[in-house]
Amino acid sequence: MNVNHFTQKYIDWVVKLGRLKFSILGFLIVAVFALLTHIVLSLLVVGRIDWQSLAYAIIFGLISAPFVIYFFTLLVDRLERSRLALAKSIQDKSTLLATISHELRTPLNGILGLSQMLQDTPLNQQQRNYLNTISISAVSLGHIFNDIIDLEKIDSHNLELCYSETDFYSFLTNIQNIAILLASEKGLQFQMKLNENLPHFLQLDQTRLSQVLWNLLSNAVKFTENGVIMLEVKKLSNNQYSFAISDTGQGIPSQELEKIFTMYYQVADSGKKSAGSGIGLAVSKNIAHLMNGDLTVASELGKGTTFTLTIQAESIEKQEKPIEKSAVQNLQILLVEDIQLNITVAKTLLEKLGHQVDVAMSGKEAIQAFEHNSYDLLLLDIQLPDMTGFEIARYLRDGYQNDRYDYLPPLIALTANVMQNKAEYQRQGMDDVLRKPLLVNELTACLNTYFGENETVVNHSKMNVNQVIPDDLADYFNPEILAELLEFIGKDLYAENIRLFKQEINGGDLDVAKVYQEYLKGNITKQQLADTAHKLKGAAASLAMQSVQNVANLMQQVELPEWRENIGLWVTEVEQQTKNSLDLIGRWLGEMNVS
Repeated sequence: MNVNHFTQKYIDWVVKLGRLKFSILGFLIVAVFALLTHIVLSLLVVGRIDWQSLAYAIIFGLISAPFVIYFFTLLVDRLERSRLALAKSIQDKSTLLATISHELRTPLNGILGLSQMLQDTPLNQQQRNYLNTISISAVSLGHIFNDIIDLEKIDSHNLELCYSETDFYSFLTNIQNIAILLASEKGLQFQMKLNENLPHFLQLDQTRLSQVLWNLLSNAVKFTENGVIMLEVKKLSNNQYSFAISDTGQGIPSQELEKIFTMYYQVADSGKKSAGSGIGLAVSKNIAHLMNGDLTVASELGKGTTFTLTIQAESIEKQEKPIEKSAVQNLQILLVEDIQLNITVAKTLLEKLGHQVDVAMSGKEAIQAFEHNSYDLLLLDIQLPDMTGFEIARYLRDGYQNDRYDYLPPLIALTANVMQNKAEYQRQGMDDVLRKPLLVNELTACLNTYFGENETVVNHSKMNVNQVIPDDLADYFNPEILAELLEFIGKDLYAENIRLFKQEINGGDLDVAKVYQEYLKGNITKQQLADTAHKLKGAAASLAMQSVQNVANLMQQVELPEWRENIGLWVTEVEQQTKNSLDLIGRWLGEMNVS
């Protein structure tokens, strides 16, 4: 590195001095050096100076040296100018890619956000299939673009990781959801198997990890015509984890295995024209090395392939977050929600913050309540029995614009889906959006935005999640949301909600097993079964029952090709997850003297 540094300094000096000046100076230095060398060698070899021979050498040097030095400086100058032009070209390419990255990600995020919101609207199966294709195409395009950007960074040795605190289970759930859609496009099944000792939070570059897993999953789907794609996640040691993606596809010839991680290489004997660019695996290998791990492959022709990604990642304890309490008090709020458990939790939380809350369980009730009372704020669930929250918002805005209403308060959407783009909610009539279940910091920040005077009260007495929530509960519950519920609605009310949940799943509105039996008898449609699963998902989320929520989320997606085949398994699984969750929370609450 020092040699390169001094070489560059020398070249810069040559270019700065100029070809003519350096030629004259170089000629003088070479002439003096040659003269002294000739004299010293003559004395050492023959013991005397041959002045005639020295004169010949001087004459030859005077003739040849200027040309040699001049052409040498000319070469150095041309090489340096070429280097500078190349550096500028690389810089221009990096700037172009950065610009493209900014310009492309905005519409891509818009497409993904709109796709997520459309899932909350009434759609027929063909429309849902189109929507799934749009989502997969947008995600695929985003990851392909990441590969291209990373390829340039690898070439310039600028590829870096950006670590952040990551909810590992939430991350894996997102991977699972998109993998199910990806596999379903070809009629394949996707399964995910998680090791029991996985931590809840890891320090990860989740964008890079998602990029690698996407490359491996998309390849598995691409080269598999029927069967199963599986992702198995294991904890190998305190800070080492493995992700094994296996398929039941055609396999890779043994002579090709060492070549597939080479840049731009594509398997010649794949039996089909590859739709890829040949850079995904090479980029993934580099990212694996940056994560202090590796990416390896094992395959057998006709039986399938397994790619194994290993990484190093530090598990972390969820940091204590101070609770931001609203400086706003005594708002009149209309809560529009159709799931009783969600109503109980949200209403209690809002009342704890000092507000008055009315409840409407349908769009019709919401409009009637709005027309007969005065409210400071409306919280609108997106999916209701008779209409969507967007339809309510558009109806109220139309009434305000046509002078049927004198005043229109802020309209805040409530959604259980991942929020990608708040602007899309605003375009459909909402002022803002909050995710369900309501989190105190997000709710109070929203209230302060619309009603506060830019001042908040910070309470640092919030319980530490990791000290309060046992590890075995964290396998079934979201510890952050559970701790927040216990802090704000209290252990007694939470226990009462658990009892209410038990009643609803045993013969009540959330009894998916009973509804499933009615579906098998032909008494109800699969959409009615999916609606019950949607209600179960929302109720489980309001109690932080994450594992139940995840299975219910699969049950409500009737557009999945494997839905009919797997719905029975999912019903059994959700019953088991519910039983385990209720047993654990019951024992824990009992230990806290909560009956």
